[in-house]
Amino acid sequence: MKVIRYSESTGQLKLVPGSFDDLYLLARVIGSGDRVTATTYRRFRPNEGDVGEQKEVVIELLVEKVEIDKNAQKLRLMGKIISGSPMEYVKLGGYHTTTVGEGDAITIWKEEWKAYVLGMIKKAVADSRKPRLGVVAVDDEKATFAYVRGYGIDIVTELYSKLSKRLKQKDFEQARDAYFDGMAKKIAGMQVDVVVIAGPGFMKDDFKRYVENKRIELGKKVAYTSASDAERSGIREAIQSDSVSRLLENEKVKKEFALLNEFLAGLNVGASYSGVEKITNALAQYEVGTILVNDSALNDPEIKAVLDSAYVQKVEIEVFNSDDDAGSQLRNFHGIAAIGKSFMKKEAAGRS
Repeated sequence: MKVIRYSESTGQLKLVPGSFDDLYLLARVIGSGDRVTATTYRRFRPNEGDVGEQKEVVIELLVEKVEIDKNAQKLRLMGKIISGSPMEYVKLGGYHTTTVGEGDAITIWKEEWKAYVLGMIKKAVADSRKPRLGVVAVDDEKATFAYVRGYGIDIVTELYSKLSKRLKQKDFEQARDAYFDGMAKKIAGMQVDVVVIAGPGFMKDDFKRYVENKRIELGKKVAYTSASDAERSGIREAIQSDSVSRLLENEKVKKEFALLNEFLAGLNVGASYSGVEKITNALAQYEVGTILVNDSALNDPEIKAVLDSAYVQKVEIEVFNSDDDAGSQLRNFHGIAAIGKSFMKKEAAGRS
């Protein structure tokens, strides 16, 4: 993410998303009633009945709906046209969908930029300079390849081993070597700086020895850890393991799970709160230390009011991806939860 310009007085923020993670963030940040300006295309028909042709225009929209398209890797903004140029290709008051991709500049106007929202933008700018992470969960049947992105775990492909205990020893070794060669090729092609290889049994260790003995260059830093299986659950287990915590200490996914676990622990002893009413009451008593909120709930008026109160008290606000595993669990608590100040201090003392 690259910020071009920000004006607190006008509420104008111009930026350029540099990845799909950035587009996903913008889908959470931009809400109904915001204004956006971006370059787009509209079909111009000189005469009624003409097929017309696509013309490049700059359009300002009053946003009514926001969608993220994972397949096309695009952000779609739908709303009413309130200005644009060239004017001959723009129909004021008409409806239009603006598509934003990686590298496309966009300007956003909000009546007020909340501190926690600007914090999300600043973090995206900082994260763009950090290594991204890949995870491979492997066993004797298959290897599952995934990226840990800002919006969660993204499984990209699977590779099957074709191994069988019925194979003769020589055939088994050939099949295993082919499996490892395939894994090495896919890992080398992953667009990350660091890859964690995890799994049950000895397969991950056998792969490590194979790569070392064959002197295969993977082109990135590789770490190994244990996991229960080669499924999504194994990937999730790997990114939460102590052995790779130093690689993930700044990763949002691990932080979300840690915060969720702390909230659940506090809930068991009455030191955590869920739902708008209970959190509002806890805020009134200055008992809230951290608020966890799903991105899908950010535009809810009641939740906005809670976040405003939390901001005034300088309570830390952590925004979860509602589509990921931790966010899915947070939905069970109405999309917003809070950890009490006293419990946070007690947990911190216990860890020291």
